Amino acid sequence: MADTQEEQNEEIATQDRNTELRRSLSDAYAALQSDQAQQSFAAFTFEEALDAQIERIEGKGTQLRPNLLDRVARIEARVVQAVDQAKALDPEVFTKPDAATDVNTANDPE
Repeated sequence: MADTQEEQNEEIATQDRNTELRRSLSDAYAALQSDQAQQSFAAFTFEEALDAQIERIEGKGTQLRPNLLDRVARIEARVVQAVDQAKALDPEVFTKPDAATDVNTANDPE
């Protein structure tokens, strides 16, 4: 810790200069990054956006990250399988609604 008032004042002035230097460098870096982002965005065309979406929908997919058409096909296959299994069950397996226990029946009959 500084011993005299003069040393304390000098230390504060040094910290202020360092803070101002860092602020100036940060502002310059932010301006460069902003210009780069603007140029990158300006270079991105509508056609490139369409191509990216087409690739996402019907492009090459993997087992872990399938394209959207493969995802829809998987969902459709699962739904068809579930419906086929439900159709194969005997009707007696399904219970008839009971007014006393059916959650969709109002408690008050009026």
